Amino acid sequence: MIPVILFLLSIGLQLTAALFALLLIRTTGRKLAWIFLSMAMVLMIWRRVVSFVSLLAAGKAITFELPELIALIISCLMLAGVLRIGVYFRSIRRAEEDRQKAEEDLRKSDAKFRQISGQFHALLDAIPDNLTLQSPDLKVLWANNGAADGLNKKPEDLVGAYCYTLWHNRTEPCHPCPVLKSFSTGKPASETVTTPDGRIWELRTAPIQESGRVINVIEVGRDISEHRKLEAQYLQAQKMEAIGQLAGGVAHDFNNILTAVIGYGHLALMQTAKDDPQRVNIENMLEGAERAARLTQDLLLFSRKQASELKPVDLNTVVSQVEKFLKKVIGEDIEFQTNLKDRPITVLADPHQLEQVLMNLATNARDAMPKGGVFTVQTEQINLNEDFTAFHGFGRPGRYAMMTVSDTGTGMDKEMRQHIFEPFFTTKEVGKGTGLGLAVVYGIIRQHGGYINVYSEPGKGATFKIYLPAIASEVKEDKKAHEEGPPAGGSETILVAEDDESLRKLYRIVLKRFGYTIIEAVDGEDAVRKFTENKESIHLLLFDLIMPKMSGKEAHDEIIKMNPGIKALFMSGYSADILQREKLAGSGIDLVLKPATPDTLLRKVREMLDR
Repeated sequence: MIPVILFLLSIGLQLTAALFALLLIRTTGRKLAWIFLSMAMVLMIWRRVVSFVSLLAAGKAITFELPELIALIISCLMLAGVLRIGVYFRSIRRAEEDRQKAEEDLRKSDAKFRQISGQFHALLDAIPDNLTLQSPDLKVLWANNGAADGLNKKPEDLVGAYCYTLWHNRTEPCHPCPVLKSFSTGKPASETVTTPDGRIWELRTAPIQESGRVINVIEVGRDISEHRKLEAQYLQAQKMEAIGQLAGGVAHDFNNILTAVIGYGHLALMQTAKDDPQRVNIENMLEGAERAARLTQDLLLFSRKQASELKPVDLNTVVSQVEKFLKKVIGEDIEFQTNLKDRPITVLADPHQLEQVLMNLATNARDAMPKGGVFTVQTEQINLNEDFTAFHGFGRPGRYAMMTVSDTGTGMDKEMRQHIFEPFFTTKEVGKGTGLGLAVVYGIIRQHGGYINVYSEPGKGATFKIYLPAIASEVKEDKKAHEEGPPAGGSETILVAEDDESLRKLYRIVLKRFGYTIIEAVDGEDAVRKFTENKESIHLLLFDLIMPKMSGKEAHDEIIKMNPGIKALFMSGYSADILQREKLAGSGIDLVLKPATPDTLLRKVREMLDR
């Protein structure tokens, strides 16, 4: 029985080896070889099975002799070999799968890297700044589109060239050079340089280190020319604004003084006979005071705090109406030319102030042409676009009236052009000018929402270009012109509130002389008390706008609670922009600007009472 078992075990082992050999077909992928091996094993098994069946059929005894023992050993070795080969090929298959997976991961990683690298390069190219990678000898190893666009080249055209040749047209490195500084120190560096074309660049560097030494340097260049230009314009605007505020404050105090001088001067003139020798002295005093008053008006114009009567006006008409006066200003040895647009150019402006602009520019041109020359005024209508405003640093896009005033005089250098619109800046001899002419021009144009620019070089004359916002409204004819007669008086009662005692006394004398009854108050609070005590008899309020304790406007607000229909006339040494600050604009309340003559005050008082 044991030989039979051993015989069957040997066959089973061989059959198992054959089956494992077939399974290895899927593991190794070598189909044909393992099929042949399996078939060989099956044939061996088949031969032994046939032999085993034959012995059983013949009824012979089955013995387990040496050949069968050897066959059993071989079967064990076959099964062990197949199993060992299977393990080996499985490890190979597993290694192959791992290799393929690693290759796939590497392929995906490489694709991801290329995608990120492309996005990073696109990001660098989208930066408008100049980005370059430079070697120790200052050769460009890489450049973005921003660097290439500034030179009208392609990025690859910059590679291999020296940075100092590309941007500075030099044959040797610039000094100081931030790139060389980073190579020597191993730290970031920065410099501000000016290229031959006049542009200002801010350069910053970042060193790239390897094993403790700098191998390359990244340089970032930014064109800050426009920034510096805007910065200079901002500082200039701040300076002009500060000077304007100072000028406006000085003018206010000066106007109060001049009001007293002019007022009492006119009173003295009224009381002086025409043949009195002192009359000439009084007239000369008033003439000097009037000149001082005009000076304060110029200060207010510069500080953009002078009253303006804006209305639609034709720029061509303004030039034509003032032409004969301009000819007198410039003199006979200077040729006067005009080149006016054939159609009306309408702007919202105060025509008298525009005439002042032309007169001041004509005076400036006359002084610049002592030996004669040509003075030209030209008008046209233009459209300012964003390119214009970006290049010139001023203006808003839109339709503008442009007035060009030019001369063929001595011209100006850069230093003069930078200060030309500042008050009290003058190149004339002491006593020959106030230095306010062009400052007033600047103030008027800015007050009208316009812009002014000057183009000039020494020996090549000067050209002033004035831009005023154009409008579509038609110009209406002014039919108000009439002769003003002497001021009329009255018998009404007027409440006068003025904190300056000399002015309060002046108003009392002038108004009483023309029949009015006067009630005086020293400030706003006093005015409210006086009105409360006499509200039935007061017909008009004559208030200084700015007073201590309570302003004229605040006092008026309290009074109209008691009498909403009371008429009011304000006076101020400040300007008409005080109406906006005190919220008087559009309220129907009138303002008389100091210094006002007694006649002006009387006419305005009568006008208010007769409404």
